[in-house]
Amino acid sequence: MEKSTMVDNRISLRLDDNEIEAIDRFLESHTEFASRSHLAREAMRRFISETEGNSGSQMNETSEKRVIKMVVAPAVMHVLEQMVRGGYFVDPSEAAYFILKNHTINKDNRLDKTIDSICDSRERLVQVDREH
Repeated sequence: MEKSTMVDNRISLRLDDNEIEAIDRFLESHTEFASRSHLAREAMRRFISETEGNSGSQMNETSEKRVIKMVVAPAVMHVLEQMVRGGYFVDPSEAAYFILKNHTINKDNRLDKTIDSICDSRERLVQVDREH
């Protein structure tokens, strides 16, 4: 299993009780963030990206991400959590993102072939009228 490229550096922030309570309230209703640290990392990335006009390549990649909320099977969540406990990723969201980014594009670096393969193996749920 590949390890995440993220280096485990730590910083400290001084926050008062009201700020901590506000963060915790926010996290209760925004389950896409696994922890205070996850929220802080994303907030800092977005702030830097917006402030510096997407100057770094990592900032460009981060600013282009789109949020998808998913419900996964318990077995899938268990695997993602095992990857986190094993030290390969910081949180389950990072593990899922890594898997989707690195294992959905085929050997020729072509996502369209992967999508065609998936669609060919499934029955259509809805008929699409392509004339409009």
